[in-house]
Amino acid sequence: MSPERRLVSRQEIRAMYGVGANVVAGWIAQAGFPSAQRADAAGAGRGREVERFDQAAVDGWVREHEERVWIGAHEGPAAARQAALSRLPDGNPTDLLDLDDFRTLLGNFNRGRAVARGTMQAYRSRGQIPAADRCEGDGIDPEVYEEMWFRKTVYDYIVDQPGMGARGIGRVTRKDP
Repeated sequence: MSPERRLVSRQEIRAMYGVGANVVAGWIAQAGFPSAQRADAAGAGRGREVERFDQAAVDGWVREHEERVWIGAHEGPAAARQAALSRLPDGNPTDLLDLDDFRTLLGNFNRGRAVARGTMQAYRSRGQIPAADRCEGDGIDPEVYEEMWFRKTVYDYIVDQPGMGARGIGRVTRKDP
């Protein structure tokens, strides 16, 4: 006799992975997410609140499609952060990066393409990205002619960025072996 499969609700999925209701709703809407198994009879008429999903199937889907979230839930936030950092290009933490480098790294990490330059300029003017580490005329060598960020500043922002809607996570894709 096989053990009964554990079924979990949307709220339990949120708690398991530390994500918001909109994140779980987005996952469920994606093709390939495990289908709801059954509704709890006591909650008939409450729709989504009583949907139940196979916990092992959900965990497998999250591991495949939301790796950083899965690592965070199973190995902790430090491991998830390290996994995210390992997917960024190698370089010296004190390398100087300009706004174009910043927007390319940020966009590629989150969605697979660079953030538009105008969007990054708006983020900068609204204080939504860190202030530049270096700027023209700061008297530090080497001389710079535009705002520049240290690689460490950019990488810390990318992997720890606030917001990102309800997700609060960056898109992490597996490196090919």
